[in-house]
Amino acid sequence: MPLAYRSGMVYHISMSRELSIIIFDKNNLSSELTEIYLKELEYIKTVKIYQDYVQGLEECAALPPQAAIVDITENMEFGLDIVSKLSKSKIPVIVTSLNTNASTIIKALRCGAVEFLAKPVLKNELHSAILKLVNSDTGGEDAECKIITLFSGKGGSGKTTVGVNLSLELARLTGKKTALVDMNFCMGEAASFLGLKSSFNFSSVLENIDNIKPDMLLGTFEKYSDTELYILSESVNGELLSAVTFNRVARFFKILREMFSYIIVDLPTTADDKVFKTLKLADYILYITSVNYSALKNTKNCIKILSDNGVSRDKIKIILNRYIENDELTTEEIENELGMEIYKKIPNNYFTVMSAINKGISVPEENINSNVAESFRELAVMLSDNIIENSLKNIRGRYEYQSAN
Repeated sequence: MPLAYRSGMVYHISMSRELSIIIFDKNNLSSELTEIYLKELEYIKTVKIYQDYVQGLEECAALPPQAAIVDITENMEFGLDIVSKLSKSKIPVIVTSLNTNASTIIKALRCGAVEFLAKPVLKNELHSAILKLVNSDTGGEDAECKIITLFSGKGGSGKTTVGVNLSLELARLTGKKTALVDMNFCMGEAASFLGLKSSFNFSSVLENIDNIKPDMLLGTFEKYSDTELYILSESVNGELLSAVTFNRVARFFKILREMFSYIIVDLPTTADDKVFKTLKLADYILYITSVNYSALKNTKNCIKILSDNGVSRDKIKIILNRYIENDELTTEEIENELGMEIYKKIPNNYFTVMSAINKGISVPEENINSNVAESFRELAVMLSDNIIENSLKNIRGRYEYQSAN
């Protein structure tokens, strides 16, 4: 039985029978065109169109369709409420809209949408979305787990700030269990960035890793507020560092992969054999640097060292933190110098970031409308599951998605 998966929700769609689909759209032309596209697929049995969203919702309650397409262009909040109700009823929902900014996409996917398509909807994109819905076999959350490490060749890069805010945004965006592991030995402070005090630390957990069961391991993490973010910081006094061996580190992450969908690892800046091996475990390596000649030279040298020690360059994503646009170093010059593309720019907003750190809250909680908060949300979208990434790719195919660059 094929599966379609999104944010922990599994939809079972049997292809042994033909599909019925309900369209929620107040625009006659677009809804009729969508209907024509759908009926070109041989396994679509019935297509119903509702301009009255409440009536359409009642129809879904009485006779649930195999999928729904909901347009949120005219009244986004009301449309998203419909999406939420449908997804809670286990009806897969494809959302369409003329509004294609990151905020709209994130809201739709948080409400349970399995796909987001920009309007006017193109036939090939719609067919692709429907095919993925009925043919996808993701294997569940364990197969989706990603390890994302943060690394820098020098201290003071803002690596922990990026890690804390990225982790929280991933947890909020996807609704999936997200772990933030602070491996900054002797200086672990990730938990304090969110006003938490750790009852356990990374070193002590590793010392007992062979005897800890998954449910016990989860209890060593601090859960942040009402989110799915769990944090394990390092001790500030460096106790039990002799317990930190790579075999124990590998065992630790193997267990975590069975428990979490995203694992964010804040690594120390001093690279040793344990760090190199941990980087090899990662799906993505976010290398945090800044825009000045000294930092870029350090970055170039450090990436060469990582590569020489067996760390794949393909995993490395360059993050320019505290970025200020200037005429001295253009993005093209930076990329030429590093021999790599810039993955994301985090704007410099000293006062917002420092205020959040001093209060023990996240940057979006300090100022949700700030440019740096928006940047962390966008980075979370870029690193999140394939459904979200595919939605962005659909839009990028026709529009230049400026805010993700």
